[in-house]
Amino acid sequence: MKKQRLVLAGNGMAGIRCIEEVLKLNHQMFEIIIFGSEPHPNYNRILLSSVLQGEASLDDITLNSKDWYAKHGITLYTGETVVQIDTDRQLVITDRKRSLSYDKFIAATGSSPYILPIPGADKEGICGFRTIEDCQALMSMAKHNQKAAVIGAGLLGLEAAVGLQHLGMDVSVIHRSAGIMQKQLDQTASRLLQTELERKGLTFLLEKDTVSISGISRADGIRFKDGSSLKADLIVMAAGVKPNIELAVSSGIEVNRGIIVNDCMQTSAPNVYAVGECAEHDGTVYGLVSPLYEQGKVLARHICGDLCEGYQGSAPSAALKIAGIDVWSAGKVHEDERTTSINIYDEQAGIYKKALFEDDKLAGVILYGDTRDKPRFLDSLLKQRDISIVKKQLFEPEKSGTSFESMPFSETICQCNSVTKGAIQEAVHTKGLTTVEEVKHCTRASGSCGGCKPLVEDFLRYMTSGEYAEPAGTPSFCGCTDFTEDDLIAELQLLPYTDPAEAMSRLGWKTGNGCRKCVPAIQYYLEKLHAGFVQPESSSEDTCTLIPQMYGGMTNAEQLRNLADIIETYSIPDVSITHGQRLKLSGIKPADLPNIKKDLKMPARSNEHRHALQSVKACTCGPNRSIQQLAVQIERQLERLSMPASISVSLSCETDCTDAAIQDVGAIRTQAGWDIYISGIRGTHARSGALFCVTDNAESTAGMIKGLIQYYRETAHYLEAVHQWMDRLGIVHIREVLFEEDLRTQLLDNLQTDLSLIQNPPIEAGAHKKG
Repeated sequence: MKKQRLVLAGNGMAGIRCIEEVLKLNHQMFEIIIFGSEPHPNYNRILLSSVLQGEASLDDITLNSKDWYAKHGITLYTGETVVQIDTDRQLVITDRKRSLSYDKFIAATGSSPYILPIPGADKEGICGFRTIEDCQALMSMAKHNQKAAVIGAGLLGLEAAVGLQHLGMDVSVIHRSAGIMQKQLDQTASRLLQTELERKGLTFLLEKDTVSISGISRADGIRFKDGSSLKADLIVMAAGVKPNIELAVSSGIEVNRGIIVNDCMQTSAPNVYAVGECAEHDGTVYGLVSPLYEQGKVLARHICGDLCEGYQGSAPSAALKIAGIDVWSAGKVHEDERTTSINIYDEQAGIYKKALFEDDKLAGVILYGDTRDKPRFLDSLLKQRDISIVKKQLFEPEKSGTSFESMPFSETICQCNSVTKGAIQEAVHTKGLTTVEEVKHCTRASGSCGGCKPLVEDFLRYMTSGEYAEPAGTPSFCGCTDFTEDDLIAELQLLPYTDPAEAMSRLGWKTGNGCRKCVPAIQYYLEKLHAGFVQPESSSEDTCTLIPQMYGGMTNAEQLRNLADIIETYSIPDVSITHGQRLKLSGIKPADLPNIKKDLKMPARSNEHRHALQSVKACTCGPNRSIQQLAVQIERQLERLSMPASISVSLSCETDCTDAAIQDVGAIRTQAGWDIYISGIRGTHARSGALFCVTDNAESTAGMIKGLIQYYRETAHYLEAVHQWMDRLGIVHIREVLFEEDLRTQLLDNLQTDLSLIQNPPIEAGAHKKG
């Protein structure tokens, strides 16, 4: 099949991330051609300030070498700019008179420094701070000049100012507003930051309007509207950026401040897309890396024909990259008539924290002096968590802050590149990584904005400390493969096999038979992808375990007599009562297992790889026949379903409520109805689950519990416990899904379909699925 031609204008971070996502989804679909105006391969523009501050070299910030383009068959034209798009004939023309046809065209033209339209702005000695060439020019000019002025006290301006000071210059920062970084900080945080920077040697001239640049051919100073002036032989314009939309304008594509795009990043022209700082989505132009990467992922899925909900906008977040200063903000930072706030200010320690709420949901955060909790706060912001949860994050950081032991494997450490704790942990174990730089090259964590670098450093220290113990069942994949979890699922979707051994062989597994971590994971995902298929039971153990099914913990004399006969007949050495109100028969010889199952005359679970519903416990306190009946109903329906991880359910009355509250899902019968709890934790670190909802009767309770479990099955990662799943998605989101009657009905329909397929499987074990 002939490949489509995909042309990308712009060799920056957003465009190349989109191409990387395309290659992941379908590396054979497109012939890819990239034009970049700069003479370099793709590099991390965000870390130019680190180069200027002496913390990184230009080589350190290269993201994709020229070998990467060659490896993936990508044609790269550097130092060449697309200047016209013929949208009718689907042609692009460059400034070197090159003409190329396209099937899909992506504009990722970025933005440029905003140069103040004032007299003298074209003199020598005036520079922006946007490219490698800008950085090199500043480093060169700093060797021959003494006084620098930076116009603009936003993120980029402050980072440039500190960089020039590092190069030995006397630096003044000029700003129109009364406070620095006023878009990202409130007055208190702005004042704290200014004081700290002044302590480091910077001078600030606030509420100053620049009206002209003095000097003959070369700049030698700045004049202000109030009549004052400032001597400077190097001037950096950092008063903002403007999207590069000239290409779209000349081609008749609709623009506003940026190139207007819809949720799929489509422009007004057919087969023409825009992504990154040049794109305007729903009236907003984003200049931060995480939203641009999200856009790139959506666009890649769209042009590869992969259904997705589209780009829904992003919560803006910003971190200042200056050594020794920790400041971060996300979402809204200024109060208005709709917001309330909680502030913590420790003046002596130099720590300030502020959370803003709208309708008791988190709307914005500022952290100054201590930013360790920013992953949790960003997660809470994205999920609009309730004020009660955020209060704990603010006032009890030792309990709700960066506790790596309790942090779910699926929790994101690097927001820009969507790198989870589990991915970093697996990379450290399998590849022997010991430094942040090694982690960056292997996983990309801290490789974009660099804001998560301290968190990655802390995690590495934790993994080498005495507190760390590798947990069982890490959900990331082992040393048998280089695939991430998402990559593996994507590959399994394309394969025609249901046998794990064939899948591993096709995917180039490093070990032929896999291991105890990856084999059950592949089995689980194959069951999930091929509806109705269940892996055949197998066991390599010397002895087996069997748990006769006593629904709701109920039994009778006939069952008990039969069990006693079987225990004696087959000399079963160990019989115990589980915490789930069941009898467990242990030490069974594998050869006896088929006959025992036949003689039992009742369903039973054996020690198989699959995770499933452990049991549905029912309260034994008093005459609670209705509770036991409900437990029996739920367990009979769900017992054969495969789960991401084993799941426990308990039903109790008000006088025996403790057990139900610490299960994965629990329901307590009250005088008014039922209270349903979710995400309790048993064991030494037991915690009560969260009250999910209140239902009126047994029927609605059963429906809600089954809907919850089905949504968990459809959205949880392999081996992700219910409490980890809820921490990741947020209870508010899960409620929104389950409380919507149509969505809950759809989940219950999906559940019934899965149950029907298990009873009448369309695929035989080990058979090939033709495709």
